[in-house]
Amino acid sequence: MSDTHLEIERTYDLPADAPLPDLVGAGGIMQTDTQEPFELDATYWDTQRYDLVAAHVTVRRRTGGHDAGWHIKRAESDTVRHEQHFPLTEDPDTVPVEVLAALFTERRGRGLRPVVRITTTRTVTRLLDEDGDQVGELADDQVVAERLDDDAPVDPNTWREVEVEAVEGVDPQIAHELFAALDGRFAAVGAGPAAVASKLARGLAGAPAPRLQTEEKPHKGTAARALTKRLRKLRSTLLRLEAGLRSGASTDLAETAATALGIAAVLGTYRPAFADGDEIDRAAAAADALAAVTARAALAEYLVDRLPHASSPAQEALIDSVTRERILASTRQRRDDAAREVLLSLHEESFLELLDALDDAVERPQPTAWALRDPKRVAQDVSAIEKPRIRDLVREAVGDDPADEAGDREATQRAWHATLRARMAMDVLGDDAFPHALWKRIGTAADVLTERVRSLHALEQLRVQAGIAERAGEGTFGYGVLAGDRVRVAEESYDEAVHALNRV
Repeated sequence: MSDTHLEIERTYDLPADAPLPDLVGAGGIMQTDTQEPFELDATYWDTQRYDLVAAHVTVRRRTGGHDAGWHIKRAESDTVRHEQHFPLTEDPDTVPVEVLAALFTERRGRGLRPVVRITTTRTVTRLLDEDGDQVGELADDQVVAERLDDDAPVDPNTWREVEVEAVEGVDPQIAHELFAALDGRFAAVGAGPAAVASKLARGLAGAPAPRLQTEEKPHKGTAARALTKRLRKLRSTLLRLEAGLRSGASTDLAETAATALGIAAVLGTYRPAFADGDEIDRAAAAADALAAVTARAALAEYLVDRLPHASSPAQEALIDSVTRERILASTRQRRDDAAREVLLSLHEESFLELLDALDDAVERPQPTAWALRDPKRVAQDVSAIEKPRIRDLVREAVGDDPADEAGDREATQRAWHATLRARMAMDVLGDDAFPHALWKRIGTAADVLTERVRSLHALEQLRVQAGIAERAGEGTFGYGVLAGDRVRVAEESYDEAVHALNRV
């Protein structure tokens, strides 16, 4: 079992022989209680590439103090961290399975190894208000850090730092007001906020860490700069949503699908912007696959809310409660099945390869000469390829003679996926690069096809449910009402799709 809490703290660099400042009267502190020093011994773990440090995550096994055990810290900012605790295990050389599972994405599926051992002599001072209630804790640390890699220096790194942590449960704004009040007191004794807030980062100084070796951003005004910026944002969003899915938290599946498709749009549509090699091609394919599976889940989630209901009060009155409940149960089951399929996809090797490719593209961009041009010139090349491709796919989706209903639905989905992806690709460079009229028409086609895909899937599910009801001897009138409503929407969206095709 593990427990998680929010840690709000600030770290100050203090000269080795400097006295602590008098904190009474600052930020509601009216009393202090200094305790006896004690020893902490922590071993920090990371991958061979230092994926955890690059993701602003630390994992350690620590003995000593009141919270001995395995700790995972995820930094939200320089002062705010989410800390997860696991029980101390007897074997110091093996990371517990629960810890590895909690770090699966950040470590990119790789194994962990010890990278730094940090021993600390800590003197704690409790910071109290006028009633004797604790408002914070000051830890005065004498630190010795020893790198454990093959190229580690002979002599360990030593320093002194002071951590001030707000009491658990305090409002973050109040905590930051406390830190602001303390800044002046520490400045008076020659101390200031630490240049490096993490003991691990300071202990790793000089380590050969591939993930920490970054390249300069591409120059402003180039397509490459816009692509790198968009991928950075998309990666951050994907990791946030993925963490929610893994934890079982309520996660916006539509946003997840849009994020995956946005990544596919950049890697696929702008493929000449990236160096030759299979890595980008595999990553683009993985992003497309993730977009497809999350789109199915998002569609299933949409139908949970919309399928049991008609578009008018008069039609709503014709649907009996049994029909509505059966439709609701069926759509919920489909949604849950689709969400599990998404979760399974996050454990596949292809997903980890996608994350690796995003890491390289964002942290170590190597743009090609094609991408280092003016965005308008790049947009011209993209338009020459995308425009006819979109026209062909939309024409197939609204053809006069669909082979069958399933074929119609699949063709519509292909066109829908392609137009959404094209719109997202165009958004990266903006309508300053692409003709505004084309950007708008592609967007209109995407919106129309979205509604058509939803209607076609709704019809499919209604017919399946009506067939089940009929075999069970139940009435099917309500299913017919809802199906008729969806047929009308599908026909309207078909006509709009034909019109959109003629304008693309």
